[in-house]
Amino acid sequence: MSSKARPVWSFPWGYRESLVIVLSVAVGGLVAQLLIGPRPGDLPSWPTNLYILAAVVILAAATKLSRWRRFLSFFYSLPLAVALMAAIGLLALVMGLVPQLALETAPPENLLGRLGLFQVTSSWPFSFLYLLTLVALGALVFRWPRKKWAAFLNHLGLWLLLIAAGLGAGDRERGVMRVREGGVEWRAMTASGVKELDLAIRLDDFILEEYPARFALVDAHSGQISPTERGSMALSIDPALTISPLGSSLGAGRIGDYFVEVLQFFNKAAPMGEGQFIRAIYQGSVQAALVRAKHSLSGESFEGWLTPGNSTFPPNPLRLGKSDKLLAMVRPEPRLFVSKVKVYTKQGQEIESTILVNHPLRAGSWLIYQYDYDTAAGPASSWSGFELSRDPWLDLAYVGFILWSLGCLGLILRNAKGKSS
Repeated sequence: MSSKARPVWSFPWGYRESLVIVLSVAVGGLVAQLLIGPRPGDLPSWPTNLYILAAVVILAAATKLSRWRRFLSFFYSLPLAVALMAAIGLLALVMGLVPQLALETAPPENLLGRLGLFQVTSSWPFSFLYLLTLVALGALVFRWPRKKWAAFLNHLGLWLLLIAAGLGAGDRERGVMRVREGGVEWRAMTASGVKELDLAIRLDDFILEEYPARFALVDAHSGQISPTERGSMALSIDPALTISPLGSSLGAGRIGDYFVEVLQFFNKAAPMGEGQFIRAIYQGSVQAALVRAKHSLSGESFEGWLTPGNSTFPPNPLRLGKSDKLLAMVRPEPRLFVSKVKVYTKQGQEIESTILVNHPLRAGSWLIYQYDYDTAAGPASSWSGFELSRDPWLDLAYVGFILWSLGCLGLILRNAKGKSS
């Protein structure tokens, strides 16, 4: 018994028509890429992205109109969804195979550059496919039976996530601000240059705590750290102790051919002449340690004060006899750095807080992160750097993620219930 094949482009459209349409959209994007050039670096921002979203919602909602049902039903069909996933998966594969470069660093004369393959997510083909995906997923959300609430929430959450991630990208702002201690700053350096923000930051105090400095053998001529085959540059020091009890050491270890003991340690010290150091807690003080180094073969012993130095005091190494080696303290690594600030918002808020690394301060729609400081000055840094970021669409992304998660949970429970019955 023979059956006639369904003519192409007869409703309902299937996989062949879907693949042709998706391929046509991608090819249209490539033509735009070649004729117009790279997509502008500035993404659509408010209110342009709102107009685009309104057009997407209207197109998606139009699929409920019975007058054009046969044509519009294509947008929420399974064949179109499969074709779109295949196209986006192919673009993801291209991103994995072709290095993704910044627009200004990509070679424009290269064929890959002209096709936009060095910036896939910023290319016209990706943009066209993204918009078609939004329309298709939105059409599915508007047409989905509410009785199947788990699948409905799953698709609605995914739709909101895609909207927030794509259309909301143009409204994201990021900048770096440096504020001097005791000063107020409201300008930040952004990707487009210096920009005045709708908030200001006053830096009341910057605090830096450092780990005890490590020790190393240094070449007396070049000043370079000598490679050692044995031992470690790190000696365990308890910062709570400053003088070794009963003649013992605060820390000891082997560095190269020397056995090093730390007899005295000050986290904050200042020189007192003739290579001596005393405890001194003030701006610009430096770590200092009294050490004894004994050569493992000759038995020669050397004792003296070491300091890594900072912007106030020079480093003070210990010469090890007539050898070309010096025992030195390496610049200490930061353990904690925080900023005590007062933030003024355009709405009249005044927020006093402490900003730590990985503990940002929320001020209005801004998140303020501890970013950097004057590393050369160390604890004496007179300024603190902050990274400020804002994403007005972030709440929508959170809502989408929650709905998507609830939908996934509902699908899991439904399947588990079906298996048990």
